[in-house]
Amino acid sequence: MGKLRFLISIIVGKIVYAIGKPFGKSTNLPGIIMLKICPDALARFKMPEKTVCVTGTNGKTGTSNLLTHIIRSSGKTVLNNSKGSNMAPGLVSALVTDSDFSGKIKSDVAVLEVDERSSQFIYTRFTPDIILCTNLFRDSIMRNGHSEFIFDKINDYLSKDTTLVLNGNDGISGLLGENVCERVFFSVERTERSTEKCEDTVCDLIACPKCHKKLDYEYYHYNHIGRPVCKECGFALPESSFTATDVDFENGTFRVIGKNGENMILPFQKGNFFNVFNITGAVAVCRLLGVSEEVIAGSTQDLSSKTGRFDDEKFGGAEIISMLSKNQNPISCSQSLKYLDGADGEKDVVLLITDSNDAVHGHEDISWLYDTDFSPLKSESVKNIYIGGSRCYDTAACLEIKGVDVNKLKLFTDYSHLCRDLCENVSENRKTVVYFELYATRIVKMIKENMTERAVKIGENRN
Repeated sequence: MGKLRFLISIIVGKIVYAIGKPFGKSTNLPGIIMLKICPDALARFKMPEKTVCVTGTNGKTGTSNLLTHIIRSSGKTVLNNSKGSNMAPGLVSALVTDSDFSGKIKSDVAVLEVDERSSQFIYTRFTPDIILCTNLFRDSIMRNGHSEFIFDKINDYLSKDTTLVLNGNDGISGLLGENVCERVFFSVERTERSTEKCEDTVCDLIACPKCHKKLDYEYYHYNHIGRPVCKECGFALPESSFTATDVDFENGTFRVIGKNGENMILPFQKGNFFNVFNITGAVAVCRLLGVSEEVIAGSTQDLSSKTGRFDDEKFGGAEIISMLSKNQNPISCSQSLKYLDGADGEKDVVLLITDSNDAVHGHEDISWLYDTDFSPLKSESVKNIYIGGSRCYDTAACLEIKGVDVNKLKLFTDYSHLCRDLCENVSENRKTVVYFELYATRIVKMIKENMTERAVKIGENRN
């Protein structure tokens, strides 16, 4: 009966995918329906030769996409779920599109982004060959509670047959899989921007995870990411097999050195220090899969501006930079805002960082704003700050408390009014940096459409 259910679910899933694709309903719906027909469908697929799962609080999507690109460049076929959900229905939807009617995956490698809270529903259904955990931070309080809660969600469902690739600068995720499975570490050495003290608003690891005494750091990169050491019990994370060094923030390059003689100079998106970690983690996974240094270096160069959700476009003489900033995630938002510190010249900033679907979801908690480091907005180079959405006044109150000049603030509960005002007053002498949460993608599109119309009108008037 189980085999029959699975076969029926595959047939239905493929039909739903074909019908739903033109309407944008193919990334999650096939999996939802398949799991209703065959609840253990995820366990019945015949996975490919190698399966890699990418999890963690921040960097999952960019790292998964980079891994997929590099592995494909090596000549392998790759299945991934970059266009779908990272929970069980999304994974099933991705798998059914690449399987035959027996459930055998056709691709050589599967690279699957996995929601960290969904570990028990994923890793109990199949055993990944490799799990890359980018990091663990505080995230949405209402959904994820605390980083220790998420740690347990992942750690409790790991298999001894899986190889973990872990962030050697993260004293939380770096403890995953102890005495359970093989672990390979990657890390970033001290940079010119590393500090002796944590200069961010929050630090999620201040007590030693072993003896619970005060934890010291040789240096901090940001938040609790750095080199944690305990002077009481000697706790420290294991030596890394892949190390990023010589980080050049001005030119956007760094060097990766591996224990097996690897030595590569790679690019990263200037202003996005997250990418150094994500790329180094991807390098570690690719080397474990046998991808050559030449392919890794060439593929990373090829994709250096596309490892995350970042876009830089010009509309006539106006430059618009858009950057994803995860809603209810203070670490992601803080690190995204640090881009402003390294951006030359004057700039206007647009904040679309609170839930733009709040009227539908109706449950947004705004306490995360107070854990976010908004200090880059205090810079004199930031001239105007546009804040959109029903929570714009909450955001403005937080910025005022944190010392941002209120005279810079422009508040809009209606996103269309924000777009109109921005396009009417945009300056060609300074950049406009738009920070947006995932549901606000449509608003960024609206801004760009208005900017395109503006550029056309200006061109017509000049002619």
